[in-house]
Amino acid sequence: MIRLERVAVRRGRGIAADAGPASRSKNPGTDPPIALIGPDGAGKTTILRDLETRLHRQGKRTRISWMRSPRIFTYGVLGLLRLSGLAKTVRMGDHDDVHTDLSRHPMLLQLYAWSITFDYFLGYLAKVSIPRVLLHRTILLDRFAWDTLVDLGLASGLGERFVDLAPGKILLDVARRHPTMLVTASPDVLIRRKPILSLDPRLVVRLRLYETFAHRFGLGMIDSGNTTESVSAGEAAKYFGIPSGGV
Repeated sequence: MIRLERVAVRRGRGIAADAGPASRSKNPGTDPPIALIGPDGAGKTTILRDLETRLHRQGKRTRISWMRSPRIFTYGVLGLLRLSGLAKTVRMGDHDDVHTDLSRHPMLLQLYAWSITFDYFLGYLAKVSIPRVLLHRTILLDRFAWDTLVDLGLASGLGERFVDLAPGKILLDVARRHPTMLVTASPDVLIRRKPILSLDPRLVVRLRLYETFAHRFGLGMIDSGNTTESVSAGEAAKYFGIPSGGV
């Protein structure tokens, strides 16, 4: 049985905790990125849109960046894994997903993990660092390195022990840099919202791994299946320290 928390379990060190209103308005590029992680269908994008609206009321310029796993070099490795039958694409309607199992192939796992890690730093530079520092945007992350760690934990068969490998340690260091909240729901709710998830034999394990990381590393957590969209967004705003009104 997967136990889900209804509201954030811990107050985040979010935007409002980093600086006073005067310094935030003068130098928005110093605002820390904030991240929502979790499985498909949990409602992360909807919550981020609400947070974006709240930040706009404060006069902040924002950017929502999708940061599950930026792919450049990884495309070549995935092509090799598909040819080997170790990565399979499943489709349902207009949606598709890739299921990868490298639990019996340690060398290919290292190649896959390092390619993802290298791509992640390129993606982080392009989607987070440059917009934040040069364009003075407050960055809202739709998925983050935690999602990549969950994906690799499943692909490797190691679960949370993947963070003991060198690529896992590097990605974990990136993941812990920014305030993060896990948005999740029960398998039934997620499948109802995203039917393609019914083809994922590891869905329950995936949700359990998300929850394990959340508890182990003190992330916020909310069950969007037991709350309305407005309540979920309000809890996320409270966790990140984002006021509902203007400054």
